[in-house]
Amino acid sequence: MKLSISNIAWDWADDAEILAHIVASGFSGIEVAPTRVISENPYDHLDKANDFYNKITALGLSIPSMQSIWFGRTERVFFGDAERASLLDYSKKAIDFAEVLHCENLVFGSPKNRVLADKKERAAGLDMIAKIGEYAAKKDTVFAIEANPAIYNTNFINRTDEAFALVREIGQKGLGVNVDMGTVIENGEDIGLLEENMDLINHVHISEPYLAVPKKRELHRELAQLLRANGYHRFVSIEMKNCGDIETVKQTMSYVSEVFK
Repeated sequence: MKLSISNIAWDWADDAEILAHIVASGFSGIEVAPTRVISENPYDHLDKANDFYNKITALGLSIPSMQSIWFGRTERVFFGDAERASLLDYSKKAIDFAEVLHCENLVFGSPKNRVLADKKERAAGLDMIAKIGEYAAKKDTVFAIEANPAIYNTNFINRTDEAFALVREIGQKGLGVNVDMGTVIENGEDIGLLEENMDLINHVHISEPYLAVPKKRELHRELAQLLRANGYHRFVSIEMKNCGDIETVKQTMSYVSEVFK
């Protein structure tokens, strides 16, 4: 397994110190929120994305995943063709951005953008997701469905088993699943379900509900054992909100490294 951490966990001002610590700690990747790389309209600045990629690779790191890919967007998956078309175009720009970063995973969370208010809209919404997956496959990346529990005010794909079922239902090569441990914890899910769906897991988040600082849990050791036993070779990534303390970030990295290396 390879380890990474999302750059939503610290401030811009601490980038240099944290990047140096990532390298020193034996992590091999940094997950990015695009607006933490380029603050305004990131997908319109592929040249700056390339500069960032060169900066990260010069440190010997990769960029395995992008999250918050629809940050600031209000269009909805299940609310009319016009909004879907807008999101599809925007998602293609996100995938183009990921291509510049050589990034193999885009996390599809965005709970408020995917509320299913009218079941008649479901088929059209899934068709849009399939088209995103098709475009992702052409660009050698994966649009990874993340289950979001009801605490995030969505009713579409609240559980991890539902994420697996959705990807199998659509059957598009460029779709996968982003396993979020915050979801597993909030829902009290059995991680045993991962074993029969390993072929769909493209990325794993070590997280807590509401993106609190990850706690030390026996569940993490069980997860590490399950992933090792099933030959998981992709990234396990820390996802936590900025708590304003880089020492806490470093301590979390040390804990995750000890469990998953």
